[in-house]
Amino acid sequence: MNNPISLTDLPLDILVLIFPYLDARSFLALCSTCKALQQDAIRLDPTYWSHATQTVFRVPNQPLVSHDGARWQKMYRRMLTQSHVFTWGKKADGRLGHSSLNPVDPRRPPPQRRTYHSTYCPFPIEMENTRELGIIADMQCGGWSTTILSSKGSLYTAGVLNGESMLESRSTDIAHHLRPLHYPAAYHSPASAPYHEPTTAIRQFSAGRSHILGLSDSGKIWSWFSVNEPALQIKFMNMDINETLSTNSSTTSSLYGHVKKVVAGWSRSSAYVYGTGIVVWDPVRRTRGNDDADTELVVSNADIPKTAYQRVKRASRESAEDIALGEEVGAVLNYLILEHYVVFVTDIGRVFCGKFGEHNQVEDVLELRALRNESGSPSDVQGSFRSFAIFKNGEVITTNQNYLDACWNARHDEPEQVAIEGLKRFPALQHNDVISVAFGDYHFLALHSTGKITSYGTELEACGALGLGSHHGAEGRSRGIRYTGFHQDGKLLAHAYTHGRQVWFEPEKRQWIKFFTGGGTNPDEAKERIEQFVVDPNTQGEVSEWFEQEGRDWDKDPDLRDADDDGLGSYFALSISAAGWHSSAIVLVNEKLAMRVRERCIIKDPQASVEEPEEEFRGEFQQFPHLPGSWDPILGVIPKKGYKYAWADKSFPRLRLSDG
Repeated sequence: MNNPISLTDLPLDILVLIFPYLDARSFLALCSTCKALQQDAIRLDPTYWSHATQTVFRVPNQPLVSHDGARWQKMYRRMLTQSHVFTWGKKADGRLGHSSLNPVDPRRPPPQRRTYHSTYCPFPIEMENTRELGIIADMQCGGWSTTILSSKGSLYTAGVLNGESMLESRSTDIAHHLRPLHYPAAYHSPASAPYHEPTTAIRQFSAGRSHILGLSDSGKIWSWFSVNEPALQIKFMNMDINETLSTNSSTTSSLYGHVKKVVAGWSRSSAYVYGTGIVVWDPVRRTRGNDDADTELVVSNADIPKTAYQRVKRASRESAEDIALGEEVGAVLNYLILEHYVVFVTDIGRVFCGKFGEHNQVEDVLELRALRNESGSPSDVQGSFRSFAIFKNGEVITTNQNYLDACWNARHDEPEQVAIEGLKRFPALQHNDVISVAFGDYHFLALHSTGKITSYGTELEACGALGLGSHHGAEGRSRGIRYTGFHQDGKLLAHAYTHGRQVWFEPEKRQWIKFFTGGGTNPDEAKERIEQFVVDPNTQGEVSEWFEQEGRDWDKDPDLRDADDDGLGSYFALSISAAGWHSSAIVLVNEKLAMRVRERCIIKDPQASVEEPEEEFRGEFQQFPHLPGSWDPILGVIPKKGYKYAWADKSFPRLRLSDG
């Protein structure tokens, strides 16, 4: 009789096929049974934890960190209780999900400041009423909106989808509330259904400028053009969409006709359909008098050439045409829809673009030779509207449609594109663990694998889209923003592109900046240096670098290690988004650690008398609902009776500048 085979006798490539059938609790229980299963290659298997996180929480895939099992496991654990959504920038139309006026002290600030803060939010604030929605899986900004996806597959939007439409509610008092996107009467919303409804539970979505596309668990494409109107299901006259993909489907033939993903562009809708490639059509809307319609039949759609190829496993033979296409172009890994172009990357490290003509037709695609990954390893592309970034081998290369225009116009005369300019490699983004980039109209954000966000570009009218602070009180100036012109447009100085400028979520850092830019402990002594800081851009840039370095990693002090068991810090960003003049992020918040950091900012003042009356709080009072407690005294210029800030005895920085 043969001896029974132990589970640990199985090779690793067999074990990893078993793991996906276990939930997280069962998987961890299995790993705890013996030392052999405790090794990191198994316990932190990236395939298992990325699959578990994406399946349970509907988190989008992050290709650049797909092999980091420890990151996926930590993300899984903390998403159960700690995911929060923050927004900042222009507040018009309720797009940030904040009240028209943030909660303030009854002694409200002067009207002019109230007006400013009712229009713009220059630092991250948590969206209202998101915690009651459960775990937030994804979030995207539209032209006038911010939309979030819950782990149950429900979509909620703050703001209006189309700010140019009279059909949308323009009342900020209404629009700032997160409202569920709903479906035709014949379909159950996943938010209210007592069971999983695969036809309406959204597994992936995309926010365009003025419409939203959603892909359901069953494979249906849904399109929304207004928060006030139910979705329309998308079907095509000349193409069938297959639904309900079997979980054991792994061959190209079984994938045929299924939708891989949807992408909503500036003024176009699109989807990647296996067997067809990238399909593009005009956004749809319900016609007048057709209120009961639940489906829109797309009569005119365009297929992007050379995007249908897929690698076939265990295929006996490919046609000569397929072999040539696989060698010349490859299989599409990711794509985006810009204002006038489609851009996609393939599995052989090549980047292609195609220019839209009439009826969304693309006559041919053009390789962007300067962006080719010569190693042949896959690249990634991310972007929107007119800008995008290419990721390859640790590099992040940014460019825009002007570069695409130059390449497209020279495709016959200069196919190698050697002399064409327009590619940018900002030092702060190179080999610095950047995993995602999100573009607004004039600004962009970078997400690093460390959970930090850095901000770049310009915020028109000091709208706060960079998330670095207000032009009131010199907060933004201290972070390297130069405000110019009648409208006080804020442009990030060149100094900030060397090491980046992090978006800070700690409210205490705003008070730290206000203290120093107000002159520190001796304003008269610092007056001359502050004047130079305000007037001279080079001085401002170098002083802003001092603030940047001094303001980082407050939660990494060894004394705080017991409150940071997973090493992710007090605020760890999972994803970012930007559009127009606003930005957003999903952030894991370790409230225990955040509170410990805040407590370290206030110390007992030995010179203060316990008998003296509590000082009058000055400045704005802002409630931060992502932290424990209500009105927070740390946001005043004076913390509280008998105490002072840890930096209260320090002076405005005295630096030796690079020019001596």
